[in-house]
Amino acid sequence: MQYNNPFIKMLETIANMLIVSFFWLIFSLPIFTIVASSAALFHTVSKIIFGQGRGNGVFKDFFASYKLNLISGIKLSAIMVVAGLFVAEGLWTGYQIYKINIWGLLYMILGILITFVVITAFIHIPPVLSKFDAPVSSIIRMAVYFALKKPFRSIIFTLLIVLMYLFVTSFPLALMIVPALYTDLIRPYLEKDMDLFIKENGLEEKAEEIAEEEITEVVNESLSDLDERFAKDRKKGKK
Repeated sequence: MQYNNPFIKMLETIANMLIVSFFWLIFSLPIFTIVASSAALFHTVSKIIFGQGRGNGVFKDFFASYKLNLISGIKLSAIMVVAGLFVAEGLWTGYQIYKINIWGLLYMILGILITFVVITAFIHIPPVLSKFDAPVSSIIRMAVYFALKKPFRSIIFTLLIVLMYLFVTSFPLALMIVPALYTDLIRPYLEKDMDLFIKENGLEEKAEEIAEEEITEVVNESLSDLDERFAKDRKKGKK
């Protein structure tokens, strides 16, 4: 079988997208892990499925990214839930005031603007978390920065989520590939912006730091093995 065949590569890509979407769904079931799971999804789609990858395989890379981002992801998920409830309450209150007097209209307009910022920030948080090793507050600020940097694109991303949601409600089985598909659609634009941000600010990508740590660990293990072998050889030589 010719693995370089375009058709075989396409089937492999689709299979990996199905696998990583399934992992995203399972690991997102506890609501407070959805950010970590989405960050792992973005990382795996960008680096393994459509990138050069590190040769770890889809599951191994997804789980490594998930585990790395789990603590920050839980904190960010909790913040997102609280922010979502706050925005929903604000919109409901504004609607009730709007039915009474004109000031409610201004309140509603302000609420819609805040909702736009919050939703688009939510979309950008997992990709930013997957890319940068930074405190939670910095992840949120960078997510807002990337969201507002190109507001029209952020609107497109939001509408795309709505379309994907409507598609899944009509065809529930599509949920098995839609997460990876959506990630692939937004991936090139966010990767470009984040890479430029890294270059302009002299930062390092989180994945590169992980790779360096893994390489260091492997080297240390190899050196330990060599030391043990040399020690055994010296003992044999003495005998």
